[in-house]
Amino acid sequence: MSFAVTLQSASTRRVAGYVAAVVACCLTAAVAFPLRDHLDLPDIVMLFLLAVFLVATFFGRGPAVVASFLSVALFDYYFDTPHHFLFFGDAEHFLTFAIMLAVGLVTAQLVSRAAEKTDDARARERETRQLYEAARAMAGAHDVTQILEAAQHYLSNRGLGGNLLVAGDDDRLADHPGGHHVLSIAESGGAEAAYRGSEFVAADPRDHAGAAIVCFPLRAPTRVRGVLAVTPLDGHTRLADEQYKAVEALASLAALALERLHYAASAQRAELMVADERLRTSVLTSLSHDLRTPLTSLVGLADTLAERRETLPADAAETAGIIRDQAQAMYKLISDLLDMARLKSASAPLRREWQPFEDVVGSSLRLAENVAPDRHVMIDLLPDLPLIFFDAVLIERVLCNLLDNAFKYARPGARISLAARLSSAHLEVSVCNDGSEFPAGRIDSMFDLFVRGANESCIPGAGLGLAICKAIVEAHGGSIRAENRAGGACVRFTLPCLTPPPVTIEDEP
Repeated sequence: MSFAVTLQSASTRRVAGYVAAVVACCLTAAVAFPLRDHLDLPDIVMLFLLAVFLVATFFGRGPAVVASFLSVALFDYYFDTPHHFLFFGDAEHFLTFAIMLAVGLVTAQLVSRAAEKTDDARARERETRQLYEAARAMAGAHDVTQILEAAQHYLSNRGLGGNLLVAGDDDRLADHPGGHHVLSIAESGGAEAAYRGSEFVAADPRDHAGAAIVCFPLRAPTRVRGVLAVTPLDGHTRLADEQYKAVEALASLAALALERLHYAASAQRAELMVADERLRTSVLTSLSHDLRTPLTSLVGLADTLAERRETLPADAAETAGIIRDQAQAMYKLISDLLDMARLKSASAPLRREWQPFEDVVGSSLRLAENVAPDRHVMIDLLPDLPLIFFDAVLIERVLCNLLDNAFKYARPGARISLAARLSSAHLEVSVCNDGSEFPAGRIDSMFDLFVRGANESCIPGAGLGLAICKAIVEAHGGSIRAENRAGGACVRFTLPCLTPPPVTIEDEP
C-alpha cells in the first residue's frame, strides 16, 4: 500500500514540475514586462536564466527544458523588437536567443544531473540504513519468526511480500508460518529447486494477482539454510534490478541469522548433554561407592559359605553358590560403573608404554579362556608388528570386553576371530563372531551407556562393555565402530602408530 502511494506521489510531482516551469516563466515575464524600457536585454535574459535554474534545481531536467524553450519564446514575444511577434529581428538577437537557449539547456542538464546524484546518494543512504536496521533486527532475533518479521518489514518498503522457507535437520523445506501467502504447488516446487540448486529461481504460476514469485536460496558459510520467496505487490511479474539486488543482500543477512540460530541451538543442546552426562556420572559414582562396600561384604560371606559347602545341606550349598555368583556379577557391574565414571571424568591417567601388541593379545586370551574354556578364538596377527604406545591394562580390558561379547552372542561352536592389521598410520584390531547381528539402525548407538542388542532378555549384561571400550579407545586417540557382516557381527578399533623413540645400544666394556 505504501509503495503504491509512493508511485502516485511521484507521478503527481512530475506533473507539478511542468506546471511550475510554466508558472515560473510566466511570472518572470510578468515581473520584467513593466521594466522592459528601463532594463537592458541581457538583464532580462539573466532573469529568465534564473527561473530556468530554479526550475532545474527543484523539479529536474524535463521541466527545466520546458522552461528554457518557454523563456526564449516569452523573451522574443514580449521583450525583443518588434514586440508581440515570434521573430528574430536581427543577427545579434538571434545569437542572444541561441546562447540563452543553450545556457538554459546546459544549466538544466548540470543542475538536473547534480540533483540526480544527490537523490541517488540519498537513496543509497536510505537503503544502507534500512539494510542496517534489518541486519540489527536479525542479529538480535531469538527465533525464526523474528527473522521473518524483519525481512517482511524490509521488503514491504520496496513493494514486495515474502515467505521464509527453512531447511530442517532432515534436509526438507518448511514454509514458516506468517508468510505473505500460502505457497502453491508450483511455487513450492520453485523454492525446492532454488534450495537444491543454490541459485535463485523465478516461478511464474500467476496464482496471486498475476504476480510472479522469485526464490532466493539462503546461502550460509556452511550450507544452504532455506529459501526466501519474494512476490511483487505492485502487479509486476518480475523484480526490478534494484529490487533484486536489495533482496539478494537481505537473503545473505537472513542466511547468516538462521545459521547463528542453528549453532546457538546446537551449543545449547551440547551444554545440556554435558550437564546431563556430568549429573549422571556423579549419581553413578555416588551410588557405586555406596553399594560397593556392602557388596564386598556380601561377596566375602558368600565365599565363606561356598568353602563350607561340604558341611551344608545340598539345597543350602546350592543357594550359597547362587548368592556368590550373583554378588560377583553385581560387584563387576559396580566396578564397571566406577571405571566408566573415571574414564568420563578423565581422572584415570593413561599409563602408556612402548610395548608389543602381541603381549596384550596373549594375556587377554588367557583371561577369556577362564571365562569360556569351551570357546576357540582364531588369531590372525601380522608378523613383525611395530611397537605400539598404549596402556596395556586398559587395552586388555577392551579386548576382554569384546571377546566376552563375542562369546555371549555367538552360536555354539561358531567361529570367533581376532585380527590385527596396519592401516595407514593406525593399527586396526577386529573381533568378529558368527552369531547374531547388531540391530539394524542402532549400530551407532551400541556404544552408548546401557544400550544392548536385541536379545536382552536371555543374555546377561548391563550395556556397559562397549561404552567402556569406546571411552578407552578414544582416550588413546583411536576410534571404534561396529558393523554387520554375513552371518555375524564385527567390532573394529584403531590405535595410532607413533614413531618409537630411538634405542641406543651400548657396547659392553
